[in-house]
Amino acid sequence: MATTTPPPARPKGLKLLRVALQNRKSACMLGFGVSSGLPNALLVGTLNAWLGEVGVTLATIGVLSWIGLAYSFKFLWSPIVDRVKLPGLERFGRRKSWIVLCQVVIVLAFGLLTITDPTAAIGRFALFAFLGAIFSATQDIAIDGWRIDQADTDTSIELLSALNQFGYRTASIIGGAVALVAIALAHVGQPGFE
Repeated sequence: MATTTPPPARPKGLKLLRVALQNRKSACMLGFGVSSGLPNALLVGTLNAWLGEVGVTLATIGVLSWIGLAYSFKFLWSPIVDRVKLPGLERFGRRKSWIVLCQVVIVLAFGLLTITDPTAAIGRFALFAFLGAIFSATQDIAIDGWRIDQADTDTSIELLSALNQFGYRTASIIGGAVALVAIALAHVGQPGFE
């Protein structure tokens, strides 16, 4: 009579996260999730809080919030990201070359946002915010493609998707917290602030 050994118990909770992050693909996916969620949180939430704080009218803030539509309409240019190889960046691979390009443009757009006064140059400010939103949405397309390409038996699509969402949501929380802390620090010492 043959005896069968039961399969090893699958880790759960934080143990599962620790085991998953020992795999390079999984760790990259978590990092990609963070780098995908942070620009979205900063452009959609933190930017509106900042504009309200510096005295930009609610109507203008409402119009600027339309930059968030870039994330909804990214399917329009996703075939371009899927098929076009970027010259000079091929060594990173098709997906990662788009991610690298998007990261560079996002950092540049955010840098330009920080040095632009929205009360004096709202048009230029809106252009930089729009540029950041378009390239952030484009980065999401490339990350989604990379996740699908990299899925295998060791790192399933479900695990990669879960890690992506975990990183994305964590970055969203961090981005929202930055806005609240910045506003609180700006009001410290003012009458009525406790």
